[in-house]
Amino acid sequence: MSFEVDKNKSVEQKYFNSKDNIVSADDFNEIQKSSKSFNSVFEKNEGKEWDSKIKTEFDLILKRDLESDLTLPVDALRVEKNIDKLKIENASQQALENFEKKVAEILPKINLSTNITYKYKGDVDVLNEYLKDTPLKGLGQEFLNVQEKYGVNALFMMAISSVESSYGRAPAEGTKYNIAGLTLRKGGFQKPDSFKESIGDLGSTLYRVYITRGKTTPEEVRKGGYATDKNWSNKVVEEWNNISEFINKN
Repeated sequence: MSFEVDKNKSVEQKYFNSKDNIVSADDFNEIQKSSKSFNSVFEKNEGKEWDSKIKTEFDLILKRDLESDLTLPVDALRVEKNIDKLKIENASQQALENFEKKVAEILPKINLSTNITYKYKGDVDVLNEYLKDTPLKGLGQEFLNVQEKYGVNALFMMAISSVESSYGRAPAEGTKYNIAGLTLRKGGFQKPDSFKESIGDLGSTLYRVYITRGKTTPEEVRKGGYATDKNWSNKVVEEWNNISEFINKN
């Protein structure tokens, strides 16, 4: 769950919901505010500029309180005189489900307006795990390299490759490696020499044709001419969320 304040002081909306770079009450959802220690940490930081240290403070109190929700019901059962093993197992399962539900409620959801220039800052291994049963196996680092070079979110590019070619299983017609459906000006599909080259072409195209022209969301990319299918951006967003959910579980 990344967070950063950029040079223009705009907050990356990944975890908190801040519209600016100042800590205020409307930056948090109800789950975050329900943390037992929220008020004390908030009072100390209200009005300050967001930075990684403040973000970490809120992260830690929420994590601690969510974990207490997971363990307390089971700990309470263990002090009973007549311990019912099945009862403890059921309580453990219910506590785990409640915990996962709370976590799911605060995880970021990708939507049609998500900024595609936000960088994925997680581990490459989980990307490779996600791609391991596809022709793009082992190319997680390449998505990160292209993200770094062109400023396009790696997961967004992965999602496009899923929608356009099922992660390389069905490259553009007449090509072997075109995973993104990119075309030539004179007509026909581009014919990169490798999947690696195709990922680079995708990043370059998104940067030159869309980002430099202010089109920085999935829907703006679609409307800007990337796809004629009106449901394209919804499909990309759905897969982007699938990838994010996989990452958060691993």
